[in-house]
Amino acid sequence: MRTEAGWLFAASFRPFFLGACLYAAAAVPLWAWMFVSGVGEVAYLPPLTWHAHEMVFGFLPAVIAGYLLSATPNWSGKLPASGYRLAALFTLWLAGRVLPLVLPFWPGTIIDAIFPLTLFLALAREARVKSAQQSRHGLMLFPLLALASIAHRLWAGDAEVAAMLARTGIGVGALLIAAVGGRLVPSFTRNALSGARAERVPEPYGQFDIAVLFVASAGLVSFVVAPAHPLTAVTMTGAGVLHVVRLLRWRGWLLREMGIAALHLGYGWLAAGTLLAGLAARPFLLVPPDAALHALTAGAIGTMTLAVMGRLSATRGQGCRAAPEPIRLALIAANLAALARVAAPLVAEIYVPLLGISAVLWFLAFAILPPAHLRPCLDVK
Repeated sequence: MRTEAGWLFAASFRPFFLGACLYAAAAVPLWAWMFVSGVGEVAYLPPLTWHAHEMVFGFLPAVIAGYLLSATPNWSGKLPASGYRLAALFTLWLAGRVLPLVLPFWPGTIIDAIFPLTLFLALAREARVKSAQQSRHGLMLFPLLALASIAHRLWAGDAEVAAMLARTGIGVGALLIAAVGGRLVPSFTRNALSGARAERVPEPYGQFDIAVLFVASAGLVSFVVAPAHPLTAVTMTGAGVLHVVRLLRWRGWLLREMGIAALHLGYGWLAAGTLLAGLAARPFLLVPPDAALHALTAGAIGTMTLAVMGRLSATRGQGCRAAPEPIRLALIAANLAALARVAAPLVAEIYVPLLGISAVLWFLAFAILPPAHLRPCLDVK
């Protein structure tokens, strides 16, 4: 058995992915229990606001951090963060999740926002050396997340403002999937299909992809500010159709590798959530807003982050990599959890049972990845 003390911080993604999975596995079932039991307040926030805050401003930044810290060698040519520097960053994230539960409001709020700001400074330092322009632009999302996190806690008592600020974080996540996933998914697919000597491979990144991002950005801004407005119906429906066309251009149905196919499915959830958000707005009003919201969160963000974490954990890391079979089970459970959560507001008479089923499946999905990753690490001689 491996006995070195620093194995957790030997790979830049490992602590954040493990921490995000464990936190997601605990927080969603806890929220479901709060919902049915009528808990009044958590960390000075209404339970629904706390749930949104921890998923959008807690879970999501941890996954983004693990991914981007692994990508820093492509920017600077240096080794990714590890050791005590990585441990310090992870401690900041963990403090933002735990200390607001026990500290007074203002100290807890400030500590909660320190992590995305510190991560921004760390990544900006690396990006100065050598970075694509879009990488520098992407870094500006972290100060936005920090400000939205503070504002979300400050205006927690105003349901409309709090919901808008939560949608801001959701919009950031959706835009990252469209921008980063829009490059990674076809790239992985092209490599897989080329290796299998397929005759047709994904279309290269070009003007169409730029147009998709432009329309998607406009739709997400409208969705954040006025989710029921007719402009949201037009822009989000249009963006959803473009996401579908983009996905078809990647030819994911030719794949035989589930890890890459799961990335296509995650992007499919982005298309579905975007379309549903358009159909939930005036004049359509065809679906409940809650269904659209959770197609973007549990569906797009939940399944895509798990697919990315599973792939990196299975293909990278010093001395140990996650086992692929449990990751497949986790991906299946995550997609079923998203399906149950989106279906819940559509079938109101069984809303609570579907919420419970979704919470159990979500727990299983995110609880599977840590032992799948830990066991090979601990077994390294």
